[in-house]
Amino acid sequence: LGLRGNSKHVETMKKHEIEPIDMVVVNLYPFKETIARPYCTFEYAIENIDIGGPAMLRSAAKNFQSVTVITDPADYSIVLSEMKSSAGEVSYKTNMTLASKVYTATSGYDSMIADYLAKQIKNQG
Repeated sequence: LGLRGNSKHVETMKKHEIEPIDMVVVNLYPFKETIARPYCTFEYAIENIDIGGPAMLRSAAKNFQSVTVITDPADYSIVLSEMKSSAGEVSYKTNMTLASKVYTATSGYDSMIADYLAKQIKNQG
């Protein structure tokens, strides 16, 4: 995700015919729900760790000045409403708020996985 205010980034994007990304929407794998299943195996739990989603969310949130990033479906209507009322734009404040939510969500997601793995280690004795 190139910085639109950085002339070198813009030049490189043009050179390689890369279009800027305006919005990233990612729903992470439901790890919490997966491990809550009574017969969830360790292998199935590991398979349901989302690795690409958090990376995309974090990189988009880093560029919140020009990228709208959504990880919570409850925010879809907020963003859509703002876009309808402002010729397709999303405000800096909304983008910053959404970026903050991304880091809260991804840190919680990582903590949940770390806790799960620690529990598995403890149970192995």
